[in-house]
Amino acid sequence: MPRHSLKSKTMILSVLRSGKKVKSGRLELFYDKVLPEKAENYQVAFLISGHAGNAVARNRIKRWMREDFRELQNQQRIDGSFIVRFKGSADDIKHKMLGEELKNLYKSLNPDA
Repeated sequence: MPRHSLKSKTMILSVLRSGKKVKSGRLELFYDKVLPEKAENYQVAFLISGHAGNAVARNRIKRWMREDFRELQNQQRIDGSFIVRFKGSADDIKHKMLGEELKNLYKSLNPDA
């Protein structure tokens, strides 16, 4: 199974600076086009501030978002570099609500999807 993590600090900063950005509620989605050598593949990084909650809550949100990205990929082809930034508190967030918000953000980024 391929890894889809975006780990490089320079790549993350590049996507944050030059990527397309859409916002919705507690999430911001940054997108940059796919490099030709990485076609039909995606990379994603999840950014969650320490103010969102303790490590357990932040890791839970990251697991949920990774799962939601996998579901999105199973439904349609995803390629490019993505950064999902979570803002706010993790106290009253539900997985279903977060998943719907992420899907709506992706659809607003790609209206034909």
